[in-house]
Order: sequence, then structure tokens, then C-alpha cells
Amino acid sequence: MRTFVKSKIVKTDAKTAEMSKLMENTYRDVNIALANELTKICNDLHINALDVIEMANMHPRVNIHSPGPGVGGHCLAVDPYFIVAKAPETADLISRSRSINSSMPIYIVEKVREIMEMVNGRTITIGGLAYKGDIDDLRESPALEILEMLKSEKKYEVRAYDPYVNHSENAQNLTEALGGSDLFLILTDHSLFKTINDEDTNRMSNKVIFDTRNIVRNVPEDCECINLGSIHNFLNNAVLNV
Repeated sequence: MRTFVKSKIVKTDAKTAEMSKLMENTYRDVNIALANELTKICNDLHINALDVIEMANMHPRVNIHSPGPGVGGHCLAVDPYFIVAKAPETADLISRSRSINSSMPIYIVEKVREIMEMVNGRTITIGGLAYKGDIDDLRESPALEILEMLKSEKKYEVRAYDPYVNHSENAQNLTEALGGSDLFLILTDHSLFKTINDEDTNRMSNKVIFDTRNIVRNVPEDCECINLGSIHNFLNNAVLNV
């Protein structure tokens, strides 16, 4: 091995090496679960969870990850289950974290229902189907789960746009996908969604963007852009304005 590996080689037994690899991904999954649970708590208490995370992470020994619509991919969403399977009675935190992250698609759909009721909307455009940004990987993608849940409700017209993915729901471009739409639901952190242009949104029926990845940095002035930190404000203000 030393003939082609130039960095440090750590010698150990097979069990330790495998558990180390599993824990790399499990650590991240547990950290994301903490952020997702914090988001639910903060929305109930009318606190911006994203502001809380930003401030908490100012501490040099704190690094809370970002909340989102769920965890996908072939590692983070899978590896913790290997540990739980081998030690089901003791892997409480790991098992609970998996449950929290697996609950996020349902939580997002619940919030989408509330938004659509507030705007009296019918058409939803999903931005991104891959499990993470700028790739075409659909494995364990929470976006696909959310797509199917929204479609199963029958009362919504659900579209999707992901330029990296070949999928039957895909529109040709973002402008086409958003035409007549009441909600742009961003589920994947593709770079192209960081900036939303007037030409993309000018034919939307209700110009509302729900950015579950907190990536949007620029939107047209006539658009309402909400995220997992501000969703409670949007819903409460909508109630007060009815």
C-alpha cells in the first residue's frame, strides 16, 4: 500500500475501521437531526432557527449543521442503520436521529399545505430532485418522497425542474416550470437556484418561494421568499391579514 499511498496510513483491525467509516456519516446525520429538531422547536416558539444556528456557531467549538427537507444519498441516510441493526438496544441517539431526519419530508409537506391554503393555490413547482446540489444522484432523495406525497394528495398540480436529472416530471426550463405556479418549492441546493430572476417568476400566479435549503440570495422584489427560519412569520402574518 505504501507504494501508492503518500499520506499517513493508520493501521487498525477491520471492525474498528468499518465502525470509524460508519461514524463519519452517522456524526453528520445526528448533527443534521439536531438542526432539524431545532427548526421544529423554533417554528413552534416563533424563533428564527437559522439565526439561532448562525449565532450558536460563533462559538469556536460549536458547528451545528444546516436544516433541510431530509437526508439523502447512499451514505448518510444508510450507514446509521448498520450500527442500529448491530446494537438496537443501545443505539438510541442514532436511531432517534434517523427518525427525525426521516420525518422532515412529512414536515415540509405539512408546511406546503399551510402555504397553499394561505395563498389559495393549486400549482406547486419543485426545484431540484437530486439529494444534493449540482449532481444527478437520486438515491434516497427526500425531494422524490416529497414529490410523491404532494402528487398523492390529488388537489395539487405538481411540477418539477432539475436540469441534472432525467425524470418524467421534469420541465424543459425553470420559466416553463414556474408558469402559472403558486409556489416554488426549492428542495435541492443547486447553484442555479441561488439567484431567481424576473423572467423566471413573472408568470407565476402567486409569487411565493419556499427555500428549504436556505440558498436563495437574490429574488425579484415582488416575490415572497421564505425559508425554514422564517416560515412561521409568513404563516402567522398570512393569518393576521385574512
